[in-house]
Amino acid sequence: MTDPSTKTANAATPAVVHVRAARLEVKRGPDRGLEARVVQPSFVVGAGPEADLRLTDRTVSRDHLHITLTADGVHLRDRGSKNGTRIGNVRVSDVTLTADTVVEVGSSMVAFSIERVPLALEVSPRASFGGAIGVSPIMRNLFATLEPVAMSEATVLLEGETGAGKDVLARAIHASSSRAKGPFVVVDCGSIPSALVESELFGHEKGAFTGAQQARRGLFEEASSGTLFLDEVGELPLDMQPKLLRALEQREVRPVGGRTPRHVDVRVIAATNKRLAEAVRNKEFRQDLFYRLAVVRVNVPPLRDRSEDIVPLATSFLRAIKGDPSVVVAPDLAKLLTSYAWPGNVRELRNVIERYALAGAYTEGLLDDDGAAHLERGASADISKTPYHEARRANDDRFDREYLTRLLERTGGVMARAADEAGLARPSLYRMMDRLGVKRDEDG
Repeated sequence: MTDPSTKTANAATPAVVHVRAARLEVKRGPDRGLEARVVQPSFVVGAGPEADLRLTDRTVSRDHLHITLTADGVHLRDRGSKNGTRIGNVRVSDVTLTADTVVEVGSSMVAFSIERVPLALEVSPRASFGGAIGVSPIMRNLFATLEPVAMSEATVLLEGETGAGKDVLARAIHASSSRAKGPFVVVDCGSIPSALVESELFGHEKGAFTGAQQARRGLFEEASSGTLFLDEVGELPLDMQPKLLRALEQREVRPVGGRTPRHVDVRVIAATNKRLAEAVRNKEFRQDLFYRLAVVRVNVPPLRDRSEDIVPLATSFLRAIKGDPSVVVAPDLAKLLTSYAWPGNVRELRNVIERYALAGAYTEGLLDDDGAAHLERGASADISKTPYHEARRANDDRFDREYLTRLLERTGGVMARAADEAGLARPSLYRMMDRLGVKRDEDG
């Protein structure tokens, strides 16, 4: 829910903010000579597939260094890498560069050249978009991207970690579109049994299969004149992907057991916690479907990369829970919240605020060593007060966290053995660890 009393930019706020951009050049290491220009609000240097500047140096962690552009300079944050980040002889974890600097990332040297002319970064004049709240430049830049897109019919792909707010943004796009009076239909692609996906999406005729005692419309038709939200589209079975592609391109569906295609008038928004481009390279997702979904492709930043949004979000949640628009977040709680990394992102923050409200504004033990699993257990006694898909995902996260913890303990943290015993590919296990905020070194 958008809280109108939450800090927002007024109408006089300019449509741009000026930040300091930077040029990067690898001066030492196996990637010597590699260059990049940082002109986006958030940029990652690392060895993982999600990195914007991807290094092959084995001493560099997958998600080694996060770069954020600010008006004061270029902000660097090391997210607990194994081999660290250094400037000279000093190991740094959180620093803002205001002049040209050589930074040691693992055993590689990266030269940062701060551009003298400020970069004008387009931002929304508002600090909210539908139910999404963001005062940080990175989120207001995201809003500026999505606001005009919402009025179009373009298919949108939202990528980002679990709990980052992709579903909230999808609803905001729908509410700001010409289809706002039509239905908003959610398809949780990860929860539908593979044998039923086609029937769920496209419907079926009576007698099409055992148990089909009557004809049923699919979710595409249910969303007619509105928006179909394909949540966790990266989990869609490979054999279903060509059928989805055909429906998107021809705007028609054929029910299971039916002979005549039916026209559908829907706008599609998709979301995933995977990097679909990497899934395409790994043959886990069809390239043609990826390009059809990614007409507008947006990365939703994790909460840890936009710390300015933590207190405004917490304020909004607390006011909604209390039913009091005058409630503010106490200084001790604000300090506690901004010091935490939020592996569960905005969803975890909301759970913590619910727990805080239920505990009578008692902060001791609010964040403890048990992490998100403990917080989720204590967040709310009645899960029926949470939307079904959100409650289900929270339960899935608890299961994955407990399963993963015990698996890694039993296998001594050896990734090859853990993946083999779990019956998972190592990249899938890595993604699960990243999603749950489980730290690891390059060898697992």
